[in-house]
Amino acid sequence: MHPDIYKNIHTMKQIYFRFVGLWSFMLYIFCVPTHAQNADFPTLTPEAWMQHIAGSTAMCKLSIPGTHDSGATRGGEALQTQGSDISAQLTQGIRAFDIRLQEKDNMLGVFHSEAFQHIYWEKDVLPAFISFLQKHPSETLVVSLKREGGSAESYARLLTTSLEDSHNQPYFVTDFHPGLTLDECRGKILFLHRDKSSDNYPGAACLNWADNATCLLTLRNKDGKEGYALLQDEYQYTSAQETSKKLQACLRNLKEFSQEPQTSERWGISFASATGLPTGTPQAFADQINAPLAHSIAQYGMKHCGIVFIDFIEQEGGKKLVMKLIHSNLFNL
Repeated sequence: MHPDIYKNIHTMKQIYFRFVGLWSFMLYIFCVPTHAQNADFPTLTPEAWMQHIAGSTAMCKLSIPGTHDSGATRGGEALQTQGSDISAQLTQGIRAFDIRLQEKDNMLGVFHSEAFQHIYWEKDVLPAFISFLQKHPSETLVVSLKREGGSAESYARLLTTSLEDSHNQPYFVTDFHPGLTLDECRGKILFLHRDKSSDNYPGAACLNWADNATCLLTLRNKDGKEGYALLQDEYQYTSAQETSKKLQACLRNLKEFSQEPQTSERWGISFASATGLPTGTPQAFADQINAPLAHSIAQYGMKHCGIVFIDFIEQEGGKKLVMKLIHSNLFNL
């Protein structure tokens, strides 16, 4: 081969590799967040991931992974929604909990429908929350409380007793307001009450929570101050063949909320859980929702997703969704 041809080939190779190198560098600069380029940027660990979030960050601007029917590890295919207990969920990065309670043995037992979960609010769940916060004061927990059957009077009486206990109160966010910052909540529990307990409740009462729907939820503190949340709680379907409908409901709410202006103080609450018995068990929906939802959060670059309640967070799809939500907070640092 003529020497000039070798020379031309060599020159073309040099141009090619320079182009590839420049293109890679440009992708790195424009596609990778600045903080990710910093070798000193901290790794978010599930057990204490909030320690890396600025305390001035509004709670409503965070992506907070939660568990739907957090205590439901029993009840068979129709009612089980989790495979790990609440203590394990805490160490896996879960910071929002959906607790369903009913009077049992003069305490508040954790139930899902009629299935008692063999744990109690007063001696199992609340102590687990407080113990975790004592060890991890950088974290905060959002806890939704709902009466799952039984009398309204016994629910209110027993719950009020635990909430007014002076040993517990230092761990509660007493006064809700929509612009709450992470620093105002660190080391504490923010309660969302779906049922009335007392007039002097800590946290926020949830008003106009529409059943099986997407709606605008009112959050009101005990002094009447209000905030609002974009709520998606569409949970009832006809069968497992409708998982795509549920996925679309999740994405609509997440997209709408993630596009809220930075100055907005509206909260976001989305349930990734659903059921459509007999074939559409909670497990069947989780299998088809969790991983695709995690992929979509990454694909659309959602900056903040609000509170997302998830089934079976210990499984592969659930783990992906939890970690994707945690890491989406990197955009807010």
